[in-house]
Amino acid sequence: MKSNLKKNFLAFLGIMLFSSGLCIFGEAVIYKYESKDWFFIGTISLILINSGLVLIISNK
Repeated sequence: MKSNLKKNFLAFLGIMLFSSGLCIFGEAVIYKYESKDWFFIGTISLILINSGLVLIISNK
């Protein structure tokens, strides 16, 4: 029971991280289009997207 709950929680966390990373990526694209400093926000979005994918795939 605990293993299944942990697995579901980690999969949910992966989905949340992935979707947050996509939203922040959209902000980075807007910042780049407006010629603002976009590098750090783009890096944060890359980290969130990749960590979310890892959690989703590892809990398949």
